[in-house]
Amino acid sequence: MLNCFIAQIPSKNGLRAGSWSIRPAGVAASAALGLVLCILASGCQTGALPPIPPSTGDTTAASLTLHEGDVLQIKFPGATEMDASQTIRADGKITILNGGDVKVSGLTPDGAGEAILNVVADKIKIKQVSVTVQSSAFIVYITGAVLRPGKLISDRPLTVFQAVIECGIDPARSNLKKVKVIRVDASGHNTYKELDLKRIIDGVWLAEPFTLKPYDTIVVPEKFSWL
Repeated sequence: MLNCFIAQIPSKNGLRAGSWSIRPAGVAASAALGLVLCILASGCQTGALPPIPPSTGDTTAASLTLHEGDVLQIKFPGATEMDASQTIRADGKITILNGGDVKVSGLTPDGAGEAILNVVADKIKIKQVSVTVQSSAFIVYITGAVLRPGKLISDRPLTVFQAVIECGIDPARSNLKKVKVIRVDASGHNTYKELDLKRIIDGVWLAEPFTLKPYDTIVVPEKFSWL
């Protein structure tokens, strides 16, 4: 189930967000609308952008790795005063009492438990930590020629195509041949990936798999028009 909220994307990126919501029938309606997208025309060409490099860490929807937005229940047998519920922040970290910040994004729950134990082992008598996922939120942003731009929150990982369809396509405006994904790398720089989603509509698989990561921004450009 997807929930959508209002968000403001930093103005320095030149992006805007709006308010919108998805009703239960929204997915079916959007999928039906996709049947007419085959008539979408190609948009203007753009200059070269720094590409998002391939990542062996990209996962499928069945991934058990933790990511930003996940809410974790952390328990310390024998030191219940340290038990806590923590949400993984945008930097991939949580804060542990007597242990400080611990990076857990990209780890499994067991791996997160080990990372936490490494920083608090000398402060607890029973060297055990359990980590369970209370809830999972997969957050991406979408802007441009879609019906409901803004912050999209899902309880599971999404593909670019799924996210765009959820936000609603305007056949008269949306150029699916030049959809861009903007991702901030570990150095804080923007990297880019351009995808031709119209190939999916036409029944042609993309040449390479591409998986969204939390906090990616999707930009759907407008179709070129002489009017």
